Amino acid sequence: MNQDRKPRRLASGVFMVGGPDLTDPRDCLCYLVDGPQARVLIDCGAGPRAHAILEMAVAAVDKAPTHLLLTHAHIDHAGGAAEIKRRTGCRVIIHTDDAQVLADGDTKRSAADWYGLALEPLEADEVLGGDGAIALSDQEKLHILHTPGHTPGSLAAWCLTDGLKVLFGQDVHGPFAPAFGSNLDQWRDSMQRLLELNADMLAEGHFGVFRPADEVRAFIQEQLESHQD
Repeated sequence: MNQDRKPRRLASGVFMVGGPDLTDPRDCLCYLVDGPQARVLIDCGAGPRAHAILEMAVAAVDKAPTHLLLTHAHIDHAGGAAEIKRRTGCRVIIHTDDAQVLADGDTKRSAADWYGLALEPLEADEVLGGDGAIALSDQEKLHILHTPGHTPGSLAAWCLTDGLKVLFGQDVHGPFAPAFGSNLDQWRDSMQRLLELNADMLAEGHFGVFRPADEVRAFIQEQLESHQD
């Protein structure tokens, strides 16, 4: 079902600003976290409609993103990074284990060849070696977690807003392939780490938004059960 092509408010300061029915069928679901000190775009789609994702983000909060957090270097999540960087000058953040894929525009490891697209190479501004954080205000942070499995450098993030713990776990469901550097054992450990957060809301990269906490837990556990040995 198509909905109005406008930002979707999920919680206070949290918006969906891109996705298949918002911007382009090839785009992952993209999210914006707004705070007094930072406006963080989480992933930026496959590239051809990066401008539309940016327009949606600006429409949500009347200002451009200050940061772009790439949960990994796959084309549907990172393809618009170079364009967003050019248009905003935002700080691009990625994990070191996926940074070279983005820097090289690697068509195999980025899955760009699956989509018939090219990944424009980009050197990130900040390369994480593990967990990290972005200050949203003097009190609140967007916490970044290294959650390898889908790719070696996969990241998740979470923040608190209005007493809710909102988790951004983009490719919780996989898929997994040798070309991506996937590791199912690492992924299972990462999913356990996400379960331990006891999040009230999960904003996933392809399956949508899950709430309340029992629905978040059920979805992650369902994925774990579907990839048993």
